[in-house]
Amino acid sequence: MQRDARARGLTIRVGIAPPPQLREVDEFWRFVEALEELGYDSIWLSDSATRTGLASVPALAAIAARTRRLKLGANVFVLPARNPVLLAKELATIDAISGGRLLPAGGLGVDAPVERGALAIGRGERVPRLEEALEVIRLLWSGSPVSYEGRTCRLDGVRLHPRPTRSRLEFWLGGRARPALERIGRLADGWIASFVSPDELARGTDVIRAAARDAGRSIDEDHYGTTIFVAERDEDAAALAPRLQALRRDVSTADTVATGTAAARELLERFVAAGASKFVVIPVARDATAFLAALRDEVVGPVQN
Repeated sequence: MQRDARARGLTIRVGIAPPPQLREVDEFWRFVEALEELGYDSIWLSDSATRTGLASVPALAAIAARTRRLKLGANVFVLPARNPVLLAKELATIDAISGGRLLPAGGLGVDAPVERGALAIGRGERVPRLEEALEVIRLLWSGSPVSYEGRTCRLDGVRLHPRPTRSRLEFWLGGRARPALERIGRLADGWIASFVSPDELARGTDVIRAAARDAGRSIDEDHYGTTIFVAERDEDAAALAPRLQALRRDVSTADTVATGTAAARELLERFVAAGASKFVVIPVARDATAFLAALRDEVVGPVQN
């Protein structure tokens, strides 16, 4: 897999997201410290107003202060729910205090009644607010004074400080419906998918490439990724299956969940063959922190290049 990926110009990287059952703060910090010590590429937090888990922005800032090399992301920042000026400054601050370790990715967020009710954003507002947020964030990150009037903010010569450490900080988007894929092609720097099969990912990258060409731009072939679950035991996978089926009944759990490290490598290989090179792995085990060492030795180490 490494040789084939290198031949196609792909750099395979594997990050980790905390599993849903990781609820206690002390346990969370043990998990973060294990990722740093074991040399994992990145940590990815969920971003939701109503689901269990730490709020992503302050948690990532805290992780930045307690680590030295772990990259930082959210899968994905819910752009329609936030004031884009404030979010631009918060994310630039995280990038600055971490020494350039932020991996920005955004999306529409969880499309569930409880979440929609809590955030009070109408369906018709979600996409326009997302696109405006991405535009405003990029303008502010450029370092130039920004004058802008839109749905969510009015700016008159505003200059952001601190700026991100890189001259151009890439912004990836999530989503899997065709309009979302076309939007990625028009606007984003990469795609972070979730709950898709390898075949779906391959078809989705084709849609994105076509939309990018139509918009007179291109997306790096190394900028396609997805999320998978890796269960330690059969019973862990079985416990996860109802939740995944509720989210996507038309996708086999075998395409998004691997049981055991050998199956995890096989699933990663299928996604690499489909065009993915960046992965967010969610470990599902009785002791997810202890499972990280086996994942590194038997899955992550052999596949990264």
